[in-house]
Amino acid sequence: MALSSQISAIVAGQLGKIEGELEAKIQLEANKMLGKFSNQCPESKSLIAIINTKNALLSGVNKFQKRSDKFLKLANNLKKAIKSAKLILKLLKVNPVPVATGIPPSDYGGLISAKTTGSITSQADRLYNIRKLLENLDGDVSSIESLVAGVVPSLNNIKDLLSNVNDRSEDCVDALSSGELSDEEKKALKELLNKVQPLENTGSEGVPDENYVFKSDSGKVYEIAIIEDRQGDGPVPRRLAVAKDNLGVIILRGQPSFSADTAVLIQELKFRINNQLP
Repeated sequence: MALSSQISAIVAGQLGKIEGELEAKIQLEANKMLGKFSNQCPESKSLIAIINTKNALLSGVNKFQKRSDKFLKLANNLKKAIKSAKLILKLLKVNPVPVATGIPPSDYGGLISAKTTGSITSQADRLYNIRKLLENLDGDVSSIESLVAGVVPSLNNIKDLLSNVNDRSEDCVDALSSGELSDEEKKALKELLNKVQPLENTGSEGVPDENYVFKSDSGKVYEIAIIEDRQGDGPVPRRLAVAKDNLGVIILRGQPSFSADTAVLIQELKFRINNQLP
């Protein structure tokens, strides 16, 4: 099997598994969770279970997205290699090589050294094979880009479904927070929020955690912290991940979320850093 066919087949197989997993399992589970909000809000225990399941599914989707992004980077790296190889091939083709055809050197001079026609033919064959391989790799690049583009709608659809689960969960907790609450209801609400948004040492307490220093694909280092969203107008707090430069200035903000856990918030911000920051 040709090298180009192996590359295309491997990528197609991996992306096919990703799309199958998304449609067969994650999408089905996301729709089941949304169905639990159809008539009324679930009780607190069920709501926490839904949120935990949503976070686990979203973490899986983010890993799928990271894998498909690696295939796209593979295509971009192949493009660079193909461009360089084509330039070298072009230089080799314009390099003149003298060929002796049987005229011996005379007293007046002649060819001191020469290439045999067999050697020239062999070199031409090699150049032809290289050119055909580069053409095939060009086709592989197009195939990879097309395959990745085909998975993107499924990824976005699943993320939209899980975002709806987050919104419904937030609406339910908003409803619990509204109006006059008894001490017992306040305690129950606080316990619910603590389970959904556990306090962790991710910079939100003013003490940065070295585990959340991230080196991007470009080689730049960022500090990631989890902060509370101050721009929301609802009674329930939302959190978001932010990236800071070496001066501690926030240069990129993630998407605010009520129910996303710390790992998911950081996963999504890392993806945005690699795709949006130089």
